Amino acid sequence: MKSRILLVLFTAVGTATAVDFKSQIVPIFRNKCYACHSVTKKVKGKLALDDDKLPEQIGPGKNIIPGEAMKSTMLINCTLPNDDADVMPPDGKNRLTDAEIDLLKGWINEGASLTGGGASPAPAPASAPAAGGAMKWTSNDGKVIEAEFMGLQGDGVLLKISSTGVTHIVPLTRLSPESQAQAKSATK
Repeated sequence: MKSRILLVLFTAVGTATAVDFKSQIVPIFRNKCYACHSVTKKVKGKLALDDDKLPEQIGPGKNIIPGEAMKSTMLINCTLPNDDADVMPPDGKNRLTDAEIDLLKGWINEGASLTGGGASPAPAPASAPAAGGAMKWTSNDGKVIEAEFMGLQGDGVLLKISSTGVTHIVPLTRLSPESQAQAKSATK
């Protein structure tokens, strides 16, 4: 049973951390969106997706709502039917593929980080804190695992799974508030 919980939690986490902004999301924007939404070409609808302008589109009430892809107008508009007036890209031209939609959705759900992402599992850093023993960690959807805290890396927590010895990067946003506090206090 414990193995299934770990598998379910880290399958979800593996998917969440698999989207890399620079290598996977930026090419989608450049190939599918920049023709109409870039300061170097033209800016329609006051929406520029250039690297320096994108932060203006991310946040509550904006086009990209971190952690909430299904409420983000960017994703919603990209998944509308071709005949919808708000569909993006318009007129059925250069539509995002299912794989690109999945990447965009995953990136938004993991927090729409402009610097984070990358593949999981990750190796433990050479300067990991001294082993503190296995602790219980809870995801924000209530799943519990037993893992050893290995350190913080960017917006993620490095956790070494007790049963497998594999270290994973778990985005802080995927952990319950209690587990987030546990990770932050472990570094002090």
